[in-house]
Amino acid sequence: MNSNSSNQRHETLDDIIFEGRNKLYGAYFLRQEYKQIVKRATLIGVGAFGLALSTPFIWASQNSRDKREVEITLQDVKLPPAEEKKIELPEPPKPETPVEPVKQIKYLAPEIVTDEREIELPPTQEELAESKAAIGPENVDGAEIEMPPVDPDLANTKPAIEAPVHVEKTEESIFTTVEKMPEYKGGIRALGEYLNKNLKFPSQAQRAGVGGKVFVSFVVMGDGSISQLSVSKGIGFGCDEEALRVVSKMPNWIPGKQSGRPVSVRFTLPITFQIMEE
Repeated sequence: MNSNSSNQRHETLDDIIFEGRNKLYGAYFLRQEYKQIVKRATLIGVGAFGLALSTPFIWASQNSRDKREVEITLQDVKLPPAEEKKIELPEPPKPETPVEPVKQIKYLAPEIVTDEREIELPPTQEELAESKAAIGPENVDGAEIEMPPVDPDLANTKPAIEAPVHVEKTEESIFTTVEKMPEYKGGIRALGEYLNKNLKFPSQAQRAGVGGKVFVSFVVMGDGSISQLSVSKGIGFGCDEEALRVVSKMPNWIPGKQSGRPVSVRFTLPITFQIMEE
């Protein structure tokens, strides 16, 4: 009993696992040599790590021994003077010869203007041919230009007389918005004074207590006269008729203009009938 128990105490885990098996198999050998292999690997790793740490210190101490002190003496060195380079200045520009201006004759394009402005007529073709000048915005005295030769066949021919063209008069278009809208002479203040002076509150509107705005539409013609009166929005009780009466008796307005030309413009004027509280 005692011998068997003593043998069981000395058995290792590997003996128990490989009991009844071939212990010459590689796994059993590796398990037996594992501890020694770990010890050797640990010693080798610690040695390599220590050698890696000590190598910089050994290298630094070796280099410090090889250092030598060198004495350096500084001396002033005189450099040769730099060569002076001559700078060549550019030649001054030659004065430009004055160019003789070309003779020109003033020729303006036709322009639509009011009757109050003086109109300067352009020169005729005969004047242009005789002047021997180019066409320009103003008159310039200068060298005459050579005119192209005139075809002798065309010089003796007379211009054909065309029959008069009959132009039908068309109705003037009425604008609603133009560059310069029509206005009452004297402005809005003068218009208000005219309405206050001539407008009468209808008695039937006073009795009914009706008030408000009447919108009168009319056309200010190119000569400033008023035509085509109508009530675009009214309040009744005689106020519409009174508004038309006052507007029809207005003096001529300043007409509206489009491209500098007086045109007919439709205008809407609000007229207020206000009840005066006593």
